[in-house]
Amino acid sequence: MAFYFFPSCKVTAQFREASNKVKQYINDKYGINPIGCCRVNHQKLTTEDTAIVVCNNCAAIIEENSESDIKFLWQVIDEDDDFEFPDYHGEKMTIQDCWIAFEKKEVQDTVRSLLKKMNITVVELEENYEKTKFCGVNLLSPCTESNATLAHKRYVEQYPHMFTPMEPDEQVAHFKKHCEQIETDKVVCYCKFCTDAISMGGKEGIHLIELLFPNTEEEF
Repeated sequence: MAFYFFPSCKVTAQFREASNKVKQYINDKYGINPIGCCRVNHQKLTTEDTAIVVCNNCAAIIEENSESDIKFLWQVIDEDDDFEFPDYHGEKMTIQDCWIAFEKKEVQDTVRSLLKKMNITVVELEENYEKTKFCGVNLLSPCTESNATLAHKRYVEQYPHMFTPMEPDEQVAHFKKHCEQIETDKVVCYCKFCTDAISMGGKEGIHLIELLFPNTEEEF
C-alpha cells in the first residue's frame, strides 16, 4: 500500500505559502512529495493505495477513475494528535459548503471539527451540508470538457442541471446576492472556486488551508 498526495493545482497556484507548508507537513508525516495533477496521475493509483486530496474536484475525478481509497487533507489533520492548531480566539466565521462535496458528510463534519479546534465560532448557512448548491464560477460556467470526461457520471449523467452559465457581470451580481444572507465578514471555504466567489460577492473568502497554515505575518 502506498500514499499519494494530490495537492490541487489551483490551490497550489493561489495559496503558495500555505501549500508549501502542507507539502512539508505531508512529507514529514508520510515521507512523500506531491504527485502532481490528478487528471494525469490518477492512473498511477492501485486498489491498495490511498490518495490524499485537498480539492473536491480531484476527489470526484479519482472516485470515477480508480478504486483506491481517498482521504482528504482535512481528515489527516483532524486525526493528528500532534498538529498545532492556530488559535482564532472565538472569532465568528461562516462556513460555506461546496456542492462538489455535498454528499460527503464525513468531510463536512471534519471541516467543522477543524474550525472548532482552531477556536473559531462556526456560523451556519441555511443551505449547508447536503443542501448546498454553491461552487462559485464552476457552476455558473459550462462544464469543462476535461471534467465532463474524467467525472462523466457526476457532471454529465447525474447533475448536468447544476450548471447554469452566466455572463461575468451576472456572476458577480449572483454572488453579491448570495453574500447578502451572510452575517459575518469572514467566510471559510474548502474549495478554491467557492473562496473566489465569496470574495467577488463582497465578503472575505478564506480557504481552510490558509487558516490551518497561516502566514505568520498576516492576521485574518
